[in-house]
Amino acid sequence: MDANLHIRLSKELKDLFQQIAKKNNKDTSSLVRDWISGYVAEHQKSDEDLASDLYLAGYHLQQAFGGREKVNKEFAQRLQEHSLTNQKEFTDQIISTYLDLNLTIPSIISKTSKGFAFSQMFLLGLLGDKPSGKL
Repeated sequence: MDANLHIRLSKELKDLFQQIAKKNNKDTSSLVRDWISGYVAEHQKSDEDLASDLYLAGYHLQQAFGGREKVNKEFAQRLQEHSLTNQKEFTDQIISTYLDLNLTIPSIISKTSKGFAFSQMFLLGLLGDKPSGKL
């Protein structure tokens, strides 16, 4: 059985959302349903799935640098230090790097602030080998 979800937003935002969706041949309800489905799926992931996705994100950033040998060692060392002492700073450094490289920031990056193990998985991907399986 379907159910409705009522949300409050400004008229200007609603109108702009509808205009942009129409211009892109998208249905606003479908867009909201897709976002909700993706959000639920991401937040229902197991720690193992999150770790795997973080490794993959780190590896993709490594590739954006041009490969493992092109990753700045001082940058990696700074990240390692932050992963031990300040998870928020670790995440902020990663986000800044994506912005500096003009890359889209994967939503999984927010999980690096969840704890040492998650930031370490990102670092392993940044410095490690090509992951087996999904890319």
